[in-house]
Amino acid sequence: MNLRSLFEGDNPLKYTTPLLMLQSVFASVMACITSALFMPFGIPAMVTQILAGVTLGPSILGHIKIFQREIFPEGSYLMLQICGYFGTIIQIFLIGVQMDPLMLTKTGRKTLLIGILVVVVPLVLVSICGFCLSRFIGLEKKDTDCLLLIGAIESMSAFPVIAGYLIELNILNTEFSNVAFSSSMVSGICCTLFMAWVLIHRQSEEYTGGAVFAMLTVYAFLAVLVLYLLRPIIKWMIKRTPHGQAMKQGHLSVVFALVMLTAYISKQGSIEMLFGPFILGIIIPSGPPLGSALVEKFEFFNKWIIMPIFYTIHGTLMDSVFRVPTTANLLVLLIVLTTFTGKFLGAFVPALYFNMSYKDSTLLGLTMNAQGFIEIMLYTTMMNLGLIDHDAFNVMFLSILILTGASAPLVRYLYKSSMIYTLHNKRTIQHLKPNSELCVLGCVYEEENVPSMIHLLKAINPTKESPIYLSIIHFVELTGSATPLIISHKVHRKLPAATGVSKRIVNVFKRYEETNKEGISIHPYTVISHYPSMHNDVCMLALHKRTSLIILPYHKNLASGYIDFGVRTVNCDVLKKSPCSVAILINRGLLGGVRFVYTNWVSYHVAVVFLGGADDREALAHGKRMLENPTIELTVIRFLTTKGNDNDPTERSLDDAMVSSFKFETTNNNRVTYMEEVVEKGLGVTKVFESMANNYELIILGRRHDEKLPLIIELTDWNKCSELGTVGDIFTTSDYGGKATLLVIQQQSKLAASLQSFQDEQSHASYDVEE
Repeated sequence: MNLRSLFEGDNPLKYTTPLLMLQSVFASVMACITSALFMPFGIPAMVTQILAGVTLGPSILGHIKIFQREIFPEGSYLMLQICGYFGTIIQIFLIGVQMDPLMLTKTGRKTLLIGILVVVVPLVLVSICGFCLSRFIGLEKKDTDCLLLIGAIESMSAFPVIAGYLIELNILNTEFSNVAFSSSMVSGICCTLFMAWVLIHRQSEEYTGGAVFAMLTVYAFLAVLVLYLLRPIIKWMIKRTPHGQAMKQGHLSVVFALVMLTAYISKQGSIEMLFGPFILGIIIPSGPPLGSALVEKFEFFNKWIIMPIFYTIHGTLMDSVFRVPTTANLLVLLIVLTTFTGKFLGAFVPALYFNMSYKDSTLLGLTMNAQGFIEIMLYTTMMNLGLIDHDAFNVMFLSILILTGASAPLVRYLYKSSMIYTLHNKRTIQHLKPNSELCVLGCVYEEENVPSMIHLLKAINPTKESPIYLSIIHFVELTGSATPLIISHKVHRKLPAATGVSKRIVNVFKRYEETNKEGISIHPYTVISHYPSMHNDVCMLALHKRTSLIILPYHKNLASGYIDFGVRTVNCDVLKKSPCSVAILINRGLLGGVRFVYTNWVSYHVAVVFLGGADDREALAHGKRMLENPTIELTVIRFLTTKGNDNDPTERSLDDAMVSSFKFETTNNNRVTYMEEVVEKGLGVTKVFESMANNYELIILGRRHDEKLPLIIELTDWNKCSELGTVGDIFTTSDYGGKATLLVIQQQSKLAASLQSFQDEQSHASYDVEE
């Protein structure tokens, strides 16, 4: 097509390129529409894209003759198929990149048994069903064999689909999700072996034994080519990339060419063309610099532009979803439901046997039934080989849409992560026995968070009589791996490239531990995960370690004004769901960098701001514990109002009791100053804060206060950062000129008689790697 023909009135849709572009637009727009409509209800994106493909097919819009004739004419299917299968090549390659093959080495008895039973149990049930059908309704042997084959296909669980399913539902690093990852790998191996056997069996019927041997030779050749030629090339490119820098575009182009090369060799060798790109993806290290770069480069374009074309092509294979089902359709549906039940039981029963909770066992059973594009490709391959007919394909295709689409909202509903972290006892500093071990969980996102964290630990003053058990998590955002990693630095093993910064962070904490071996025990972790699920890692580790205090760095750099919205999301979720007290640490620039870690103090001035409430009582308890440090000079400032006290009488009595006890215990301590500030309005509070600006190195305050207090009512209008609370937000404004480090504390508030929930979560092996 040229510009002249367009102006002469020629129809551009008669030409391949403009027609393909228009079809791509329809596929992408329809995928966006269905996603916008159904994803708010918990439906995964892969299901909404399948629905988009069905919508564009003969079942719905395909009934409109002009639409079918002009937009999706039969002659255009070849180019659509090429684009669709190009998308599957990229998708399977990215899946290989996202897979962690080392997880197979961690497969235990539980995951191995579940992975096998998820395949075996439905096969047994389908065999029984096939026997009954042939016995009681006289089903012919060829039809029975076809139903058994359908049952075998439906029995497979693909790891990439399961991984994407859980990531999209934001359910990571829980017991059932970890088991689902590993079990689906085992099931996926069974699926791969089964498909290889089917293809070889089919080839052996059409070709000679020499052709089958040649096909096996191609498999072996590709494996050797990828492992011994392409892998060294990829390692060389990674080594040529300086640490912390992005991969060169030329290197990414070379990798893309290698993907196409392996797919071409696979196809020319008469084997499945996805085999080569898949094993190439597996040997590429996940995470930066290469793995994450490939995902960032190709994932969005492939997911929302190319893969909708793939689903559209398969949607056109559907004759109609509204026609009256035949007996054959009902038999296939019976087999599909039987395998669904078998897979559920194959996961549910052994999970209960291994002491997983009923809820987690149910979630595992539903998750193992998730299906997606890999199953669609499998169904299409079987139909093209003549192993299943078109009607069976229709039913199986619809089963993905209905069963996976219906189970996803149920999984989301059953999974209430906040219930996982509820406890039957109090995990606070206030209720900690004197001189008992304080279990602290510190979170670090970057090296700049380290000095302020150790600054706070030194102020708490860990000693042999009053020790600290510190768990440190360094978070790394997961970009190039579908499998979240939890790494204990107490275990000596080779760490991935993404943990280079972690090593430096851990070394600083180790040096601090060496200066106070009797007072503090440090247990460092690196967690590579997605921001929306990082709070799960924090809460689960805090629960497992019986932590009394979680310390989070503030999401905003007060010097530059930069806001890390990912960190803010984590902080907000931890504040909502934490099983213990939480403190947000704000460094206003008083510290002198890492050198500050190794300096000794002459005196250190700490202030506790007390307006009343559980969080302020926790702040006072924290300040009181710091008095064990002989260099600490503590000032407690209690605010009272001339307008009377409108807060809860119970809270008021608890405040008075806490303050009276503190004053009595510190009567003879000349390092303690107690002050009461009587103010009339909220403006009086801010004036006191301004007078404190340069008098203290650390200011401790509570996050939440009674909104009915007259002082708080007047200050609430100024609050811009809810995670710091009304008072904490004042200290971070530009009008406040102080340089003191701030510690905003929230006392544990979620208490529940849920001992069984706590005991269930003790089996989370992910965090038990160092003991």
